[in-house]
Order: sequence, then C-alpha cells, then structure tokens
Amino acid sequence: MKPIFVRGVSNQFRLTLAILLSVALLVANDRLDPIRQSLSSVLSPLQYLANVPGVILDWSAEAFATRNMLEVQNKELLRQQLVMSERLQRFEHVRQENERLRALLGSPVHMDSRKVVAEVMEVASDPFRQFVVLNHGSQTGVYVGQPVVDAQGVVGQVIEVSEFTSRVLMVSDSTHGIPVRVTRNDVRAIANGTGDIDQIELRHVAKSTDIIAGDLLVTSGLGNRFPEGYPVARVISVSRDDGQSYAVINAQPLAALDRIRYVLLIWPDETKPFTLPADLVGVPAETSGNGAPQSQAIQGNTTPATTGADNPTTQNVNQAVTPPATQSNSNEVSQ
Repeated sequence: MKPIFVRGVSNQFRLTLAILLSVALLVANDRLDPIRQSLSSVLSPLQYLANVPGVILDWSAEAFATRNMLEVQNKELLRQQLVMSERLQRFEHVRQENERLRALLGSPVHMDSRKVVAEVMEVASDPFRQFVVLNHGSQTGVYVGQPVVDAQGVVGQVIEVSEFTSRVLMVSDSTHGIPVRVTRNDVRAIANGTGDIDQIELRHVAKSTDIIAGDLLVTSGLGNRFPEGYPVARVISVSRDDGQSYAVINAQPLAALDRIRYVLLIWPDETKPFTLPADLVGVPAETSGNGAPQSQAIQGNTTPATTGADNPTTQNVNQAVTPPATQSNSNEVSQ
C-alpha cells in the first residue's frame, strides 16, 4: 500500500540548488552566446514555417482583391509617385549643386550606402523587451550594431545575428539610446527608450536648452553607428519644473514600431566608388589648378579635406546643401 504522506526533497535544498544554478548561468552567460547562435540557426526553419500562414494570407488577399480596391490603390500609388517625382527633382538639383560646391572646396563626394530590404518574421512577446526578428542573417552580411530604418525613420539596431535571421532592438526599448540633434537649431542630446512603443525621452537636458514641442529629432552622426540625418522622433511635450534639475522632454518615434512589416538594413561603411564628372568642375577632372589629382574614388567613410575647424565657411556650405538622406559619413552609438 502506497503511503499517503511521502517525504520529498526539502525546500531548503531546492532553494540552494536554484541559487547555485542561477550563479552558474550568470557566470557562464558570455560563454553561452555561441550555443544561442547555433540554436537560433537550427530553429530558423521553424520560424520560416511559422511565417508561412501570414505569407499565404497576404497572397490570398492580393489574389482576391476586388477591382475597386485595385483602382483605389492605383490612384493612391499614382499620387505618391507624382509627389515623389517632384521631391526627386528638387533633390537632384540640390545634389548637383552639392557636388559642384564640394568640387570647388576640394571635398570628397559621398555616395549612398548599401541597403537591403528585410521582412519582420517575429515580434517580441515579452512586454518588457521590444525587438523584432528579421529574415536576414550573417549570410546576407548582417552584423551586430547595424542600423535599421523603415519608410518613416529609425527603427533600431541589430543586437544578435544567426545564420539566417537577426534580432533588432527597437529605439523604444528601455535599454536603447541614440544620439540625436534638433534640426531647428542643431542642439544635440541622447534619446532613450522608455519601454513604451510610442514614446522616447531626452534625459539630462538642461532646462535652458532651446527645445520645444514639434521639433524634429534626427540622428546626429556621433558614435560611429547611425548615419547622420535619419529622422528619429518628434518632440511632443517639454516640461520645465522648478523642482527638477533637468527638463522632462518626451518625443514620439516616427517609425511605425507597432506595425512594421518591412525594414531597411543599412551598411554605412560600404559605398560604391565614385569619380567626379569633369563637367562639374571648372578645370579638367584629372588635375586641379596646382597639378594635383582632382578626381578620386571615394569608398567607405572618408574625411573631407577641408573641415569646419579649418574653414568655417566650408562647414556652413556643407551643412546647407547636403540632404539628410545622402549623408553617410557618420555613424551612431547606442547605450
């Protein structure tokens, strides 16, 4: 006959065992990273398999779309195309003027960096962590710390890479920070996540700092992480309480963090070689007035020959004519 009351393992022994296992995992945390990456690579097919229903649903929605829906989408796309064409015309003029001014100043010409479109496969289920999993990994060249943007602004940066997938920490996560500047007056600050997907904050900003609601925050290019000029957030409230040492500044991320489906992976250090056309300068492209070579292939991050510290006029001209989307010589850091 089985006894009713059986003496099991004591609670003290269970507690001691749990503490020992916790300490062992904390000590071996760094050494377990290769194992995590291997497991992530092994489980990648399961993630793709779990993504199949969504792909089938999207395909079905596109296949059975009504004629009226297609007409509405066609009109909207035509309107967007006209708007973008007008913007491209203005940007093309600014780009040509920028190249001419850089040629006169002896500064290198920077080209757009490499970009790859990625699809979101998984969203974090942990309410205290905000990250997404993309369908590109080390095979595509994705690396830890790589900047990620969408059509509206900065999404975040890659924090973990496996063979076929990568994990992106979003700017709204409480552990993320990104250097930004105000486009109105070039005031620089650090934008930190709050854990709320629709809000970030600027910490340790003096109450006398000229920041108001509605200011646009863009990447400042400091820290060698994010290229300069990408939109990050827009200030929604500024509180300057006499009882506090710093101003309380809240901003809303411009990227659609709660409904992103496709994002853009950026390689700021990978640019195509570019030779300045001869018709953009007043002298032949091979030689300048002093006999020095004028045309040069620019690749990666390069430092302009004439900096703002040497010539203030050069700095002002460069800032005035360089569109934000084409500045890829600076990167960003996150905390």
